Amino acid sequence: MNYTYDLKKLPKNEVAIKVTIPFTDLKPFEEKTAKNISQSTKIEGFRPGKASIDIVKQKVGEQKFLEETGALAIEASYMEIAKKEKLEPLSSPHIEFEKLATGNDFIYTATIPIMPEVKVGEWKSIKIKEQSIEIKEEDIKKALKELQESRAKETLEEKAIAQGDKAELDFDVFRDNVPIENGAQKKYPLVIGSGHFIPGFEEELIGLKAGDKKEFELKFPDEYHNKGLAGKPAKFKVKILGVYKREIPELNEEFAKSLGQESMNKINEQIKQNMEHEQHHKEEDKCERELLEKLIEKSEFSDIPDILITAETNKMIQELESNLQQQGVPFEDYLKSLNKTIEQLKLDFVPQAQKRTKSALIMRQIFFDEKIEISDADIDQELEKMKQMYQTNTDVAKNFETPEYRDYMKNMLGNKKIMDLLKTTCVERDKNKPEIEHNH
Repeated sequence: MNYTYDLKKLPKNEVAIKVTIPFTDLKPFEEKTAKNISQSTKIEGFRPGKASIDIVKQKVGEQKFLEETGALAIEASYMEIAKKEKLEPLSSPHIEFEKLATGNDFIYTATIPIMPEVKVGEWKSIKIKEQSIEIKEEDIKKALKELQESRAKETLEEKAIAQGDKAELDFDVFRDNVPIENGAQKKYPLVIGSGHFIPGFEEELIGLKAGDKKEFELKFPDEYHNKGLAGKPAKFKVKILGVYKREIPELNEEFAKSLGQESMNKINEQIKQNMEHEQHHKEEDKCERELLEKLIEKSEFSDIPDILITAETNKMIQELESNLQQQGVPFEDYLKSLNKTIEQLKLDFVPQAQKRTKSALIMRQIFFDEKIEISDADIDQELEKMKQMYQTNTDVAKNFETPEYRDYMKNMLGNKKIMDLLKTTCVERDKNKPEIEHNH
């Protein structure tokens, strides 16, 4: 197939390819178009796929015929040019027909965003010191107290609410005598003294009994998460449904055995170990962020196409929605608390999305520069671990067999190898750090 083309670079790392195909070279595509249409469209007097070009044109109209012929010619020429020019398209091309007429050369322009070029800075000179972790005695005591609280025995009693009791209540919240959105709760459990409510709320309940009702006013804290309520007064109407006396177990050997441990010393050791692992995970994440930020500063990028930033922004929105869902917070309520639309929130995310996109581009370039390889055996081993984890959930497990999931796993393993290489070279480790597994 003969054609000529002119490639022009555009802003935002897009290219426009203007392609001219001589009309004499369109003949094979016209024949294929006639065959395709006559196979899918019934034409009287002709067997499927056997009608001539002229007959098919009469049946479907010349414009439709030309457009389908052009589409076939584009498919054949565009991919060939992209390969020849070593382009890495980020999406399907936007096609504009410049000239499409019988007996004329076919001219079209394909506009596509392409993968940005990255010149990675001298990363081997970066040095980051991992901070040592110290678990304090008061941290362990706090964790033990939370453990005690979680094992409390609760008994429903006819008594006035006192500090440490659990109350079950209905309540409504009003601003200017208008109920606030999502301000009503039914059968809400609240431990008095836990500090889960705004200051003053729990204290207002002390002395009330089951069946009692009470109205009172309080001011929301200035730093309250819902900006529409922060620093504002509100009226609360509560009804007590039940009062539960809570018996907190003593921290003794019997308590340890109830948790499957042989002694309180073992529980303390376990708590300390868990806290160390959690803190080291946080420090690991901090080192990774610092490493990537330093790499971004040292590296050079060509213009980053909007499609990459938009994709990363949408990914961040999905992550936020998932986190809120796990906390039982509707995404719409979260937006209302910020007094923002989803489009405004996306705009807020753009700077972070740009940083995350640059990090991904750097990781990708280092993967190629360092000739890192991920073997089929590596992928199979990781997939086998996933299958073992989800062996009782066949619906999830069957997804692991798809080519898309293999590609995802290959990408994940590649990122892990790159980050391990970066940290091995650039991070000065805390010698007291326990061995931990970290997922990237």
